[in-house]
Amino acid sequence: MGLRTWRIAEVLTVATVPRWVRAVLWFGLLAVVAYVGSWLLAGWLRAGYDPRQQAISELFELGAPATSRGPLIAGLLVSGVAFLLLAPALHRALPGEGLLGPALVVVAGIGTLGVVAAPCSPGCPGAETTPFDLWHTIAAGTGYTALVLAPLAFAWRVRRAEPAFARWSVAIGGTAALLFAVYVLDLVAAAPGLQQRVFNTLADAWYVVAAVWILRRDTRARRHESAGQRRR
Repeated sequence: MGLRTWRIAEVLTVATVPRWVRAVLWFGLLAVVAYVGSWLLAGWLRAGYDPRQQAISELFELGAPATSRGPLIAGLLVSGVAFLLLAPALHRALPGEGLLGPALVVVAGIGTLGVVAAPCSPGCPGAETTPFDLWHTIAAGTGYTALVLAPLAFAWRVRRAEPAFARWSVAIGGTAALLFAVYVLDLVAAAPGLQQRVFNTLADAWYVVAAVWILRRDTRARRHESAGQRRR
C-alpha cells in the first residue's frame, strides 16, 4: 500500500472528535505549558532559591513569599483541573479499550490538587514532620506515579490502532518513569531539584504530544469529511 493510500485509509477509519474534546485538548495543552512556566517564574522571583537543589514544592511551602507561592499555586490549580478534564477527552479521542489510562490521568489531577491543599513545611522536610507534610508527600507521590504511568497505559491501549503514537508514548512515559524511580530511590545524589524538573516536564510533555497528535488527526479527518461533502 502506497503512502497516499495509507493516509486516506487512516483518515477513513478515524472519526472526528466532538467540539468539547477539541476545547479540552487545547486547554490541557496550554495548562501544562502554564504550569511549567509557573515554576520557572516562581523560582526566578524567589531570592536565594536554587532550582538545581530545591524541590518545586518549596516554592509554595508554608510561609513562602506571595511572589513565588502565587504563580505556582495558580499553575498547579490550572493543570490539576486540566488533568481531570483530559481524562474523559483522551478516553473519547483515542482508540482502543480500557479505563486504566483515563483513571491514571484522574489520579494525576487529584494528586496535583492535593499538594495545593497541603503545602509542605519550610524546606519540605518529609512525611514524618507534620500531618501536612505527610499528606503533601502522599499526594505528590501518588500524583507523580500516575502522571508517568498514564502514557504507558495509553500506549498499550492504542498499540494496534495507532502504533506510531504508542511508540512515542512508550519512549516518553518509559523515560519519565525511569527518571522518577531514580529520583524517588535517591540513586543519584546530585541536583535533586533538577532531577524532579526533568522527569516532571518529560511526563507533562506527553500530554502536549497527545493533544497535538489528536488535534492534527482530527483536522485531517474533518478536511476529508468536508471534501467528501463537496463532491456529493
